[in-house]
Amino acid sequence: MRTVNGRPSIPHNPAFFAWVACVLALVGPSLFVWTIRLAGYLESCAPGPNPCGGMPLGGGLHDALAVAWVLPTNTFLLMTVAVAATIAGLFARRPLLAPICLLILPIAATMLPMLAVSTAIYDGCSIDDTGGGSCILWGVNMAKSFHTAAQAPALIYGFAPYSFALALTMGLLGWFFSQPRPARSRALVRARTQRSLLDR
Repeated sequence: MRTVNGRPSIPHNPAFFAWVACVLALVGPSLFVWTIRLAGYLESCAPGPNPCGGMPLGGGLHDALAVAWVLPTNTFLLMTVAVAATIAGLFARRPLLAPICLLILPIAATMLPMLAVSTAIYDGCSIDDTGGGSCILWGVNMAKSFHTAAQAPALIYGFAPYSFALALTMGLLGWFFSQPRPARSRALVRARTQRSLLDR
């Protein structure tokens, strides 16, 4: 990272900011889910049907999960954002970080909300991938926001092959374009340019 007066500076690169935006779109909602879940821990609110004190954590968790599941439940949209993050990483001159986005971010976007749901299940909270059963957490019926967690393994198996294949392709492209051009080639191009100018 570049430094200014001994302090790290943020790169002024549009591609870097585009990469950050894509990363936040993929894992930002999941991190917000975990923020609400940790708030429940801090308030000592055990998972159950009763409200968590005076805090509307149940409604907040329901809405946060609904947003967090938007990308993982749409493989095309998920892969589009992940590929955009990878391309932005390549333009930001992060050839190794770019393909990692395709390997880690789609899985993280699916696993993080699933793990949050798994920590909030209690006896009497019934969820399954068909949408049957019900689960009331902190006074709010979680409905599909919890049932989707049961579909998470199938979602990962569905997009993982595309994710790995695209990561390999993007990794090879990033490695190829990041290689320095040989000095001989640059000298040859310079010589040909000078010769063409002299011919004119």
